[in-house]
Amino acid sequence: MPGGVGAAAAVLLVVLLLGVAVGRSKRRWFLLLGGLVAVVGLGVVLTAVTVGPVAGADATGIADLYVVVVPPAVAFVAGWLCSRGTWFGRLIVLAVAALLLASFPYAAAGEATAELLRDTGR
Repeated sequence: MPGGVGAAAAVLLVVLLLGVAVGRSKRRWFLLLGGLVAVVGLGVVLTAVTVGPVAGADATGIADLYVVVVPPAVAFVAGWLCSRGTWFGRLIVLAVAALLLASFPYAAAGEATAELLRDTGR
């Protein structure tokens, strides 16, 4: 994410806490969907502002999009899942989310998506 490690950690913590708040509400399924749409939409806008629009579906542009969109989306869903359950279950969810974020192949996923878009003619 742009802005350094401290800013990225702060954003992920805020998004995680928003996910917890959404998971505790009565309309949690609707708010989960709305929150994911908002996270992805803000990520696309942030990528377009900082990196530039993803033109022509090149692999680096899509990988940049994944770098900005995937961590907050994972943090939001992890917060949503942590909102109900035991402390052990919450620790497992947070550990899996951290492993997913640390091991996600952003460049390979960007290349695969670009290849898929080229094959479909977009």
